[in-house]
Amino acid sequence: MKFRSPFQGLPREVSILTSISFLVAIGFGVIIPAIPIFAKSFNVSNTLIGLVISSFAIMRFVSGLFSGKLVDRFGERVVLGFGLLTVSAFTLVAGLAQSYSQLLLFRSAGGLGSSMFTIAAGALLLRVVGDSQRGRAQSLYNGGFIAGGVAGPAFGGALLAISPRAPFFIYSGLLGYRDW
Repeated sequence: MKFRSPFQGLPREVSILTSISFLVAIGFGVIIPAIPIFAKSFNVSNTLIGLVISSFAIMRFVSGLFSGKLVDRFGERVVLGFGLLTVSAFTLVAGLAQSYSQLLLFRSAGGLGSSMFTIAAGALLLRVVGDSQRGRAQSLYNGGFIAGGVAGPAFGGALLAISPRAPFFIYSGLLGYRDW
């Protein structure tokens, strides 16, 4: 029996977006175990630790319409790349944070980049595939994200043995990788 790639017959962008989605989710999962431990190092309450965790998602929610307008104005590829770069940069500086306030600010700002990436990737995926391919393309893209989300926390837990900051640097590096 011959192996058939699940990407066969789909535009090249689908495999690229799926790979990016996988790396983004692995990276996101890598920092999930580190965030509460790193935030706790600033001697803050559990409520403030929860706020750092939620701040990324809050910013994604708040900036969604803005990100959509950016995609309409500058195109999917530009906004996708800029969004990944934004998350990478703010994840790096979050890992370098010297105070709780800096961690909260940088983690929140990363959510804007995540919103840009997510909306741009979704728009690009819908644009490059035909009607008869949308379901399969979307399932591959989401499958990449889910697989990365499953693998990421295990790696993040192991990286905590090095430092609570290490997962931030690894995530930033995964997002900064440009040879997709």
